Amino acid sequence: MSRPFTFVKIPALLAIGLSITQPLIAQTPRRQLVLSDAVSQAIAHSKAAQTNFAEQGAANAKVQQARNNFAPSITLNASYIRISDNVTPFSVNLPGAGDVVLNPQILDQSYNNLQLRQVIWGGGKVRYGIRAAEAEAEATRQEATQYRLTAADNTTSIWYNLYLLNASERILQQNVRLLHDQRVDLENLEKQGLVLKNDALKVSLAIANLENSLIDVQSGRAIQNFNMATALGEPLNTEYVVDSTALNVTTDPESLSSYLAEAVQNRSELKALTLRREAALLGQKIVESNRLPTLGWGGSYDYNRPNIRVFPQQPEFKGTWNVGVFLSFDITAQYGNRAKEVESRYGIDKIGTRIDQLRDGIRMEVNAQYQSYRQSLDKIRVARQTIEQAAENFRVEQNRLNASTTTPTNFLDANTQLIQARLNEQTAQATAELARWKLHKSVGRLGQ
Repeated sequence: MSRPFTFVKIPALLAIGLSITQPLIAQTPRRQLVLSDAVSQAIAHSKAAQTNFAEQGAANAKVQQARNNFAPSITLNASYIRISDNVTPFSVNLPGAGDVVLNPQILDQSYNNLQLRQVIWGGGKVRYGIRAAEAEAEATRQEATQYRLTAADNTTSIWYNLYLLNASERILQQNVRLLHDQRVDLENLEKQGLVLKNDALKVSLAIANLENSLIDVQSGRAIQNFNMATALGEPLNTEYVVDSTALNVTTDPESLSSYLAEAVQNRSELKALTLRREAALLGQKIVESNRLPTLGWGGSYDYNRPNIRVFPQQPEFKGTWNVGVFLSFDITAQYGNRAKEVESRYGIDKIGTRIDQLRDGIRMEVNAQYQSYRQSLDKIRVARQTIEQAAENFRVEQNRLNASTTTPTNFLDANTQLIQARLNEQTAQATAELARWKLHKSVGRLGQ
């Protein structure tokens, strides 16, 4: 299982930093990437899902093998033997038959046997074996859903990381341009003797900090582009462009109890483990049936040269046959099988405990994702209020700077607060969307 991705943490310097740098790789392939397309492609490319597909094929083959045990067993044996001629024939005189050779010299011999056996009743081994194999095959199919969810979760996290990085870069580049213009204005005022040279230097320092932080963002984007290309099976130098308007409108979550009930009912891991417990119970019945006798019928046909049932033996092929009913009863299994039965019961108890642990873990995961989603919605509301206040504060400080009634330091502080507010709003939106996705994943929903 692949390691889950988390949002790239933008350092505190991001509030005052990033740079406009040229792409490091020329002629890099670019792709406009929609989240739904990325998820579909990642699922198709998932190595874990492909492995599971092969496991499903093997499980289906085991079901067929179990069903084949209902078919009769047919065995054909054929042989040719050349014996030595150094044995002296022995004959006896029988009344009415004369001299009869008991061991005639039949040097070329051939023994051929066709045998058929069919179990009539074997304690239910075959029937239980088929049902156990079917349960295991269904458990393997259920696991496919979890592999698809894992691939989708991995890709979704990368996509939102790219969205956040791109949005951060866009915001910071806008502020770099704004500060460039402001520095030009301050340099003109400096020439007129209206501001100190140090005021313009402070703006230059802020620009440098922005350009330095932008390098961090672009480095993080390169990492996420590489991860996305790996997940999608595309050229590793592909540059992905995510739609900045592609975020879904966040909605208030349903009740926690409804999510918990849905998760217990839908989670494929829980279904798979429950099916494996069913298979283990059937396996226990197979073990217990070893104490019971096996009843079958069958027959055989012999076409031999010579045929030992024909007397006197002759150098020619003779065919004979037999049919019968067969009973097999393993006496030692009455006490020797007990240890296997105990082992089987402990195995079933172990799976039952794992089911309880998994159910508890699923409920805790759903609750954590539910609370995270609600928290992210609250952060969006706070971030939007903050950005309104920061934007108004920046407007006032910019006007005061233009009127030379404030210092560049106050203006830069207001600009920093606005940058941070915008970044917080973008982060809150992306976090909310990812939290909503993870909440849906925790209850077993593959779609958005």
